[in-house]
Amino acid sequence: MKKFPSDDKVLVCGHRGQGCYGIENTLTAFRLAIEDGVDMLETDVHLTKDGYPILMHDNTVDRTTNGKGKIIDLTLKEIKKLDATVGAKIKIAPEPPPTLLEFIQLVKKHKKIYLNIELKDYPEEDEQIACLCADIVCDMIIENNLAERTLINSFSGKLLEYVYKKYGDTFYYHGFYPWFILGYMQIEPESFISVACMQHRVQLADGTVQKCADNMCPKEWFDYLLSKDIMPLMAPSLKEYPLYDLAFSYGSRIVNTNDPLNMIKHLNEKGEY
Repeated sequence: MKKFPSDDKVLVCGHRGQGCYGIENTLTAFRLAIEDGVDMLETDVHLTKDGYPILMHDNTVDRTTNGKGKIIDLTLKEIKKLDATVGAKIKIAPEPPPTLLEFIQLVKKHKKIYLNIELKDYPEEDEQIACLCADIVCDMIIENNLAERTLINSFSGKLLEYVYKKYGDTFYYHGFYPWFILGYMQIEPESFISVACMQHRVQLADGTVQKCADNMCPKEWFDYLLSKDIMPLMAPSLKEYPLYDLAFSYGSRIVNTNDPLNMIKHLNEKGEY
């Protein structure tokens, strides 16, 4: 397992860029997050009908653009005609959803920023498309010499296994804890996953996964992961600063946030950034 580097500083990750402005996964959102001073940028990747990796969380364009339809049914040309700023809370000119290559070109010159790339096409739904998307993403990252600062992220343990078996320790791997969230895996996740997003979930007797009312995971979970050299990452769903502070006291050193600017200000006030 490739250990993710850490020290006393909490790394701030911009969730879909500067996510609180209603322009998630746009180049403007990523530029704003970079200006805020983030250490990491998280984004989501889907494959278009003609094989281009596009940055969008949902598998349809409906929520975040002025268009309709599944990404896998649309060509790059069709997607580039859409406006990804329809939900903007700030004054901004219309802009289309970006490609992964455009994101890479933006981030490449900022040599201290990590990339957290979440693969959103799942093998449980279409294995061929999911693996093709993963290969295109990974090869593009390698070709641009960004592998050493890239985390490959997925809710699908099967897909993380696929990437790890093919690319090994070329990347860091970001999974979700407890591990049952990832589904059935042939490889022990602790053998290769170096960052785990903390999700307070329980698995019921019938195998279904249920969210707990309290978003904060028990300290014992942090202790266990840290004993395995796996870094706990805190998700935007935690929402309240006192809960984030508690997580940092438990040893978490990465926070994924929709509002990186105010998180950085908060950490500066506490002397943890």
